[in-house]
Formats: sequence, C-alpha cells, structure tokens
Amino acid sequence: MAEEKPAAPTHDAQAVPGGDESATGGLGAQVTPGLLPGREPFRSMIRWLGIAEQTISIVLLLVILALVLMQIVQRFLPSGFAWTGEMARFAMVWITFVMSGYLLGQDAHIAIKVVDYFLPDRALGLVKLAGHALITITCGVMLYGVFDFMTKDRGQVTAAAGVPLTLIYTVVAFGFASTALRGILAIVLVDLAEIRGEPRTPS
Repeated sequence: MAEEKPAAPTHDAQAVPGGDESATGGLGAQVTPGLLPGREPFRSMIRWLGIAEQTISIVLLLVILALVLMQIVQRFLPSGFAWTGEMARFAMVWITFVMSGYLLGQDAHIAIKVVDYFLPDRALGLVKLAGHALITITCGVMLYGVFDFMTKDRGQVTAAAGVPLTLIYTVVAFGFASTALRGILAIVLVDLAEIRGEPRTPS
C-alpha cells in the first residue's frame, strides 16, 4: 500500500519570530508574516497599527488620484484651484512617511541583498542588528528635529492650500516614530534570536 505524502504548504514564506501565520488575505494581511510581539495587548496594538497605516495610505492614494484628475480638468477651464497640485504633493509625501514603518516591519523596503546569501545566521544577525540600530537611532534624531520644528512654529501655513505646517510635521513625526518602533521590534524579535542561534519560529 502506497504511503500517503503530507500536503505541500501553500506558500514558502519564511517564519519570523512574533509573526502571524494565520494572516493570508485581506487588509493588514501579508504572505510573509510581520513583526508582532508575542504578548497581548502589544500584539494586537501593532497589528491594528499596520491596518491603520494601510488604510490611511489607501485614502491618500485616492486623494492623489482625485487631485490629479482635477488638475487635468482644470486645463480646460478658464480658472482653477492652485491648491490641488500642492495637496497632491503633500499627500505623496505623507504616504511615504505613513508606510515607512509598516514596510520595515514587513521587510519590504527596497534593498539589495548580498551578504544574506553567504553569511551564517549569527553573523547575518549582527549585520541586521547594526542596520536596524542605525535606522532606529536615525529616526530618533529626526523625530527630535521634527518636534523642535513644531515647538518653534508660529502658525505658518502652506502657500496655496493654507494647511498648518504643524499638521505636516505631525505626519512626519508619526512616520519616524513608527519606523523606530519597527526597528526596535526587528532587533528584539529577529536579530537577537539569530545571534543567539534560536530557531526562527512564530511565537
């Protein structure tokens, strides 16, 4: 009698400590698990933060589409709205900062991976730890600079749309804070585990 073989897995995503293997579809779900702490309520907080970041980015993308279409229509009108181009540019910048932390948590930033293919796990863990530490420190310094700008703000607004610069700074500060948080999670959940030689399995 032929021996029955186990079913093949549906995907070959690499397991990440603290990841959620149950997330296979829908908003907030990825084939590759993200960085999620093993304990509640922190696990749910990070998961919902990622969903919020994706939702805000989708809304901003739709806003950019609408504003660009308005600019096209304005070409055929005697007058237009000067603020459409300005707000489209700000929305594009906001998407960059809002999604920065989420993409770091998914290891989805554009990168050229070279040493990943020949370094042993522990050495690679050290390299990644150095990279994530540099990202976290840089985001902390930039976050301090953003708060410095916010405290020195004197009610300035943008030239065309009249948006308070404080709002612009707030979105940027959120992006730096979110990215720094994901950098810390990557160090704690992935890099230190690789350095210690622990198996990379979800919690």
